[in-house]
Formats: sequence, C-alpha cells, structure tokens
Amino acid sequence: MSAIMMARSMTRALPDDESLEVTLLELVGAVSDECKTEAEVVATVLHILASGRARLRGAFRGASLRELMGS
Repeated sequence: MSAIMMARSMTRALPDDESLEVTLLELVGAVSDECKTEAEVVATVLHILASGRARLRGAFRGASLRELMGS
C-alpha cells in the first residue's frame, strides 16, 4: 500500500471537517506500525499533517512542516 493510501485509510473515519490532535511521537508511532520503511513513515506523516487531517499538540504545536523537516 502506498504511503498516501495508508494516510487516507488511517484518517478515513474522521468527518471531513475534523482533525486528530496528536503529539508528533503519537503520530509517528501509529504510522510506523503500518509502514514498512522509514521513508513511508516520513511521507505518510507529512501527508497527514499537510492535509490537515491531524494537528500537532505538545512541543511541536504550531510548527511548520519546514521546521519539522529541519529546513
């Protein structure tokens, strides 16, 4: 399953106007349980965050994707 398809299936149960509020650790942990490679984990987490299906809480709350990627 592609990373994008995995991200969609993980957030499908949410209504379109809702998003999950999770820590980065929780999101990476949940995604890594379903992914085979580190590259899939990164791509899936970025897709979920970029699509607005999840928002970060905790230390990374409000961080941009660019900040998360270290750019």
